[in-house]
Amino acid sequence: MNQEPSAGTGRIKGALSHKAQRLYYGLPDDTADLEALRLISRIDRAHVVMLAEQRIIPPDKAARLLRTVSRVEEDGFTAVLDRPRPRGLYLAYEQVLSELCGPDIGGLLHTGRSRNDLNATTTLLTLRRQGTDLLADGCRLLTALLTAAGEHLDAVMAIHTHYQPAMPITYGYYLTGVTLALHRDLERIVHALQSIRRCPLGAHAVAGTDLALNTARTAALLGFESGPLHAVDAIASRDIALDTLANAANLGVTVSRLATDLQLWSTSELGYLEFPDWLVGSSSAMPQKRNAFLLEYLKARPSRMVGAWVTAVTASKSVPFTNSIEVGTEAMAPVGSALRTTTEVLAMAALVVSGARPRPEVARAAAGQGFVDATVLANELVGRGVPFREAHERIGMAVLGAIETGAGWPPEGLQRMDLREIADRARYGGGPGSREAALTEAWALRFELRRALEQIRTSERRADERLRRASEELTHG
Repeated sequence: MNQEPSAGTGRIKGALSHKAQRLYYGLPDDTADLEALRLISRIDRAHVVMLAEQRIIPPDKAARLLRTVSRVEEDGFTAVLDRPRPRGLYLAYEQVLSELCGPDIGGLLHTGRSRNDLNATTTLLTLRRQGTDLLADGCRLLTALLTAAGEHLDAVMAIHTHYQPAMPITYGYYLTGVTLALHRDLERIVHALQSIRRCPLGAHAVAGTDLALNTARTAALLGFESGPLHAVDAIASRDIALDTLANAANLGVTVSRLATDLQLWSTSELGYLEFPDWLVGSSSAMPQKRNAFLLEYLKARPSRMVGAWVTAVTASKSVPFTNSIEVGTEAMAPVGSALRTTTEVLAMAALVVSGARPRPEVARAAAGQGFVDATVLANELVGRGVPFREAHERIGMAVLGAIETGAGWPPEGLQRMDLREIADRARYGGGPGSREAALTEAWALRFELRRALEQIRTSERRADERLRRASEELTHG
């Protein structure tokens, strides 16, 4: 941002107090700062190449500036990380460059640019990188789910509603349903990343510049389709970050619901499935315990993504639509950590799903005792001309009789049906009878998602190569 007071800068005579610096910028985080500096230097190379090509700065000075940027990069930015940063990370970095190549060269770097459009650009580049990492682990989770679904496509169990056995399905059918829900949010993240088309660089502080920048060139060198259309929009907007964070939170919510089901089904009371030793922990006091504690991680950790989304949206609400610390800094502060957490949650979920071991005989026996065939028996009466509400009441009374008096089940005149047969018959409305078709379609969606991810990565690699070639041509020329 352009609001931090510092001695000898423009109209500011005194430096920001040390306590204010510490409270505003926080304690140094070399890992995060190194990540930010790599992005800044990448943007610098693209910007300097464009400035030289436009003859806004002399090509020979641009070449020297690029060589200095490379020198600082190759040294791991230690010259920046080892010094105080009273005006923030970027200006400390710019000062290092000026010290190395002289103020007449280093002072050219920020020509036609502000920290505002620089920050907006680094936000989008970070979002694109973290988003692709998230998608990669999302694809791995979908693969784990669909592989397990295929292996247990016919493993009959009862699906619960309100924590009570409801109707017969199969474990593989259930996993396919979770896959489809996760895929939609992953697809939304793809759409968010694909919407990163315009590079904010060139929007300057908030109203463009009178220098003849070629924003299309810097955009191409950084992997965007074009430069800014409107400077205020480019500087003020962080909607793509909010969209991505919202979808990440949705992913976490769905994973937490999957974990809740797996935890319920793995209790000793139900025992529909179990986990191997490498996915459980023991009790410090009770030697008989096998705690599937990773499921609790999957249930609780998504709260961080949800909290980050609430923080980002709340910090953005009612802020003027222009450059602001509330949106550009405070609202964006939790985004990176939340997306990394989402990636970790997806990776953990893939491990848990791959390791879960269904116990079909236990699940099938439990389903058989829960009267989960009641609905299909009612539909059998409907097929004989009985109105459904009457059939519903008659079957309900028969269930009550079987429980209270030990009356036979199913009621007289109706034949007992195998639970697998019941599941197979439910082939309409997306029921388990259509599970093979649903699994095939889910695999197709997963492959489509993977192709979209590779397209984004390929575009990024091509931009990196364009930037490398342009930098080398200018430097060596």
